[in-house]
Amino acid sequence: MLAIAADGSRVLTERLDRFERADGSEIGRVMIMGIFEIDGDKIVEWRDYFDVTAVQKFAAG
Repeated sequence: MLAIAADGSRVLTERLDRFERADGSEIGRVMIMGIFEIDGDKIVEWRDYFDVTAVQKFAAG
């Protein structure tokens, strides 16, 4: 988690997700912006946004 902010029932997150193989070696990293919408103590909506080209680069090998 790099940053987090809240406004009422919305929580915005900036994070760096790291993908790795079973042996622990890194496949790649992706910066992600997420938004959670909260109702009481439950997450009722969850969306993530990221640069598709970054995922395509490490998926290609």
